[in-house]
Amino acid sequence: MKYLVCEDVNDNYGDIYISTEENAEKNDLVVYMGCEDFGLAKVKYIMDELKAITSEKYFIEAIKVVSMKAYLERKARAIQKATLIKKMKEQIELQKLEDTLRKNSECNEEMAKLFAQYKELNQ
Repeated sequence: MKYLVCEDVNDNYGDIYISTEENAEKNDLVVYMGCEDFGLAKVKYIMDELKAITSEKYFIEAIKVVSMKAYLERKARAIQKATLIKKMKEQIELQKLEDTLRKNSECNEEMAKLFAQYKELNQ
């Protein structure tokens, strides 16, 4: 049995004490039955079993523990992917600009001078 100290996600009731047979980690979400309705709490930490059973705290039985680890990993990968795509698009735009400038510099002497100055600045 695991004994969890949680905080309610929707209301500020203070600490909520929940017991469960499922594995739980810090920041996981726990569904429990409140006074009138279902509640959702976030795990703050796992209490030592001896301390929990010898305390005078009332532990509510968890209905379900939802692991946030996989979700947070997927979210981090999505953010990394979006950042990488943004950087790649910037490089593509820069490459298109350089190609256009190079083509125009072959036809026009003034553009060739400007393109040479541009290349010097990028070195």
